[in-house]
Amino acid sequence: MLRERIQTGYYDAGQWLPAERVLAEDLGVHRRTVRAAVAELANEGLLHLRPNCRPTVIAASDRSPNIDREDAPSRFPSSRLVALVMWHGGADDGATAQQRIFWGMNQALAHAGYHGVFLDLGDSIGDEQENATREAMRLNYALEHGFGGIIFYAYAYQRNRELIQRAARRVPLVLIDRMLPGIDTDFVGIDNFQAMYDAVQHLVRQGHRRIAYVTWSEPINPVQDRLEGYRSALRDAFGSEAVEMTLTTSMGTGRTWLLFDNVFQAPPGERPTAVVCVNDHEAVRVAERLSYLGLRIPEDVAMVGFDNLLQRLPNGVGLTSVAQPFEEIGRRAGRTFLNRIAMPTALPVHIELPAQILVRESSQSPLVAPEIGAITAKSL
Repeated sequence: MLRERIQTGYYDAGQWLPAERVLAEDLGVHRRTVRAAVAELANEGLLHLRPNCRPTVIAASDRSPNIDREDAPSRFPSSRLVALVMWHGGADDGATAQQRIFWGMNQALAHAGYHGVFLDLGDSIGDEQENATREAMRLNYALEHGFGGIIFYAYAYQRNRELIQRAARRVPLVLIDRMLPGIDTDFVGIDNFQAMYDAVQHLVRQGHRRIAYVTWSEPINPVQDRLEGYRSALRDAFGSEAVEMTLTTSMGTGRTWLLFDNVFQAPPGERPTAVVCVNDHEAVRVAERLSYLGLRIPEDVAMVGFDNLLQRLPNGVGLTSVAQPFEEIGRRAGRTFLNRIAMPTALPVHIELPAQILVRESSQSPLVAPEIGAITAKSL
């Protein structure tokens, strides 16, 4: 029906589509169905997708996979070097996420005769200004030394917008993990909304009704999409009786833990029986605080993390977590770069890969037998 509306002119060329929630209600389908349809129509050349913007309808005369863009060069530099600009990562269980992304990227590039170069942003993540300075230095280095392209994981997402846009006009630039509003370029990440939705639904199937969510206040799409996935999963499971308990942390300050302690020291029947964390490192911090409060995982509180970087909690219990396909993110970013080389004037692509929840002991319910296997978030 959405395709028919576009093809018949129900939506004018250049017009934004209605919001996802509005379309879902209008068409009588789930929001996930709308998102899948929009992605398919974009691949068919009917819609134009840009980060953090609603899809726009492409004029019938322009509907082809090679639509010219005014800011796209007719050809790119001939260098075979492609820069991966990101922090090298901390000490996780095994290879870091960043290493795995680099391996996947190089695997895709090598088949076409290209070579990835890791432009490390430093030993540790700094504050916004420090990150912005480091990123500007690495981006300028890649441009000044004639790199053939850049794959970029932005940490200072509020800074360097003009520089990043200029880089994207000069060489193929692929953003990974985090979208940057106003930057019209290719993007590869995961479907954070669906992955978190499925993680919460796993706990619901375990018999939990009071599920808390521990997150950050960062205004970036992975954080915001995961929060919306949590909320949507509760609404779909419990409707008007859904109890949302979102706790925003600030690196363990006294004020943060005061609110956290009040929630988890509530009487039985009122406090959460499960908690989902925005990532695995936050899950470790939360697990340590729960232990301080005398609460056990999973006997008193079930837990789910995100990223699958830390497979065990401090108490030795295996951590159920959403596993990001880091090698595949790197491979798809490399392939997206190669596609941009082949079609420099094509519209930017927005790729969201599925993620998988790996079930371990931390999410087992003392009342309900645990699931066996894994749940896969569907690609939209």
